[in-house]
Amino acid sequence: MAVILLVVALPVVRWFMIVPLNPRWINFSAVTTSLGQLAGIIGLTLFAINLLFSARAKIWDDFFYGLNNLYVWHARIGALAFSLLLFHPLLLVVKYVSVSLMSAVGFFLPSQGWPTFLGVIALSGMIIVLSITFYVFWKYQNWKLSHKFMVAVFVFAWLHAALIPSDISRDMFLRYYLLGLGLGGFLAGAYQALLSRIWNRHYIYDLAGLRRLNEQTIELELAPRKRRLVFSPGQFIFIRFFGNDIRSESHPFSLTSNPGEKNLSLAVKSLGDFTSELQKIKPGMAVSIEGPYGKFSHLNIRNNKQVWVAGGVGITPFLSMARSLVGTEYEIDLYYCVNEPAEAILMEELKAVSASQNNFRLIPWYSKTQGRITGQKISEMSGGLGDKDIFLCGPPAFMSSLQRQCLMLKIPGKNIHFENFAL
Repeated sequence: MAVILLVVALPVVRWFMIVPLNPRWINFSAVTTSLGQLAGIIGLTLFAINLLFSARAKIWDDFFYGLNNLYVWHARIGALAFSLLLFHPLLLVVKYVSVSLMSAVGFFLPSQGWPTFLGVIALSGMIIVLSITFYVFWKYQNWKLSHKFMVAVFVFAWLHAALIPSDISRDMFLRYYLLGLGLGGFLAGAYQALLSRIWNRHYIYDLAGLRRLNEQTIELELAPRKRRLVFSPGQFIFIRFFGNDIRSESHPFSLTSNPGEKNLSLAVKSLGDFTSELQKIKPGMAVSIEGPYGKFSHLNIRNNKQVWVAGGVGITPFLSMARSLVGTEYEIDLYYCVNEPAEAILMEELKAVSASQNNFRLIPWYSKTQGRITGQKISEMSGGLGDKDIFLCGPPAFMSSLQRQCLMLKIPGKNIHFENFAL
């Protein structure tokens, strides 16, 4: 967060140093113009930062302590950038409104010159793409494709800033800082949109087998062709299947296998369009794997006393973590929460791990007969939570509720960890 603030603050500080402050704030028209200029500078900076973050580089996974946290910041920064860039022309047009309404309308027309109209095109494109994001229910791949157009939108915004007469064009620092940051954002966005399939570090696996765990969930076993993926228990990957019967889309899934095993395994529940299509996959299919990503792992916490709480398919990262506990000194309570026993996958294997490891206790929780799990009940059954780290994974509402309850029980926020990966 501090680094992001610094990157944003530098052009703002420079803007305040270019000319004396008094003329910028001498009257209402000057104030709205100055605020409009600041909104444009900050909005363009945040737009470039967001494009830099769009490239799934390993450095961002480490910097944000998990790619899932990066996407949370990506959404927040994108919303703020859009708001600022929306207010940028609205604040600038105030001085035209004082002359006449037609003058204000003319501000947005091509007659004002191409530098201004490029900004209008950029803002219009951003409104269209984000309106689709917020208000149109699209399939994931269509939504993802629409976001690739943000690179083109940024190009128009970047050209607008470069060509229009302003503080950016008059001051060398602002010009090269913003255009240099913009170039980096453009290259990162273009790479992710157009070239990531070619240049990203991918591992090629074959689908060695599949097993139906229940009516909605299947377990996939993947065998490496050459290089093996090295990962930590709890991490996730992006996978893409190659076959005539299935769309070539990249989607994230948590690994369920022990890192010491040669083959990879993952459990997939039919929740959306793509996971439903996985019913079509067949052994022998080639699979491209990108990763691993994420920091949701018991190995990243020094405290050996931990409580894991899984809701539904949120059990997947815990399966990998449980399978890797042999010979360790961790003391784990795993609460596996589902509506009824039929929904619990790989329960027998988890019971076997619990039976063979004195330090691993499995607590199944069936909400239809036991009611919803609560932080208070978990604390009572685990002998208190004050000396333990808590891992949560499941539906967003499930995790959010338990997080609030744990905080009310005076559990420090730094001791609560959750996998909140939703695209």
